[in-house]
Amino acid sequence: MNYYDVKAKLLALFEQCKLNGKENNEWGFLNEADKDILKIGYATNLTPDVVSDAAKNKVDLIITHHDAWEFVFGMKETCAELLSRHNITHAWFHLPLDDASFGTASAVADALGLANHQKGNLTDGYSCSVIGELPTPCFFEPFAEGISHILQESVRAYQNNDNPVRKVCITTGAGNSTNDIKYANENGCDTYITGEYNLYSQLYAKYVGINLLVGSHTNTEVLGVRQLVSSLTADMYIESIRLYEENY
Repeated sequence: MNYYDVKAKLLALFEQCKLNGKENNEWGFLNEADKDILKIGYATNLTPDVVSDAAKNKVDLIITHHDAWEFVFGMKETCAELLSRHNITHAWFHLPLDDASFGTASAVADALGLANHQKGNLTDGYSCSVIGELPTPCFFEPFAEGISHILQESVRAYQNNDNPVRKVCITTGAGNSTNDIKYANENGCDTYITGEYNLYSQLYAKYVGINLLVGSHTNTEVLGVRQLVSSLTADMYIESIRLYEENY
């Protein structure tokens, strides 16, 4: 399928109001070309290793959640050079994917089977969180084992109350703000899942008695990228693969 047809369908998957004014900051495209797209590779992050793996697997288009960060000095320029050298196009969607109904936190909620999950805390019109309830309450240890299985990694698990897990807030990626945990607690959540933590989030979660489960930034968000790619390729003859990236 021609690249520009793929691009049009990709953009149509998002609410257009969530794309307005955010290009080249929260979403964008790099190294675009009039070519056929036969294989798509996806990952959470754009790194030189991800681009190299895409080249090895003859990928035409890489879709990620994050662009290469300018503050990881020099990496953005290296990725751009590799994309050009291997004639690979890159598309990334950050806040629009966090906010989407098929996006990062929603994908984890779907995998957990949370019922009627709704968008959580809004910042500048975007929500990076969802809140939902388990159809059947679950003891903490098997719940932690379940999220480890879903994320394919050993999560850090801090049990801060004795009640069964019932109402859960998920903020994938860098949900380590005490403001986010405060929002979850004030909305009746007994458990909070995220992809990063620090001293303050750990202390605050214990203080207010909300369970804290912490995976990696990469694995908590890749499910949303996978759902984006699955939606894109649902009626297309385009192969898709997850590209190798270290678990940060």
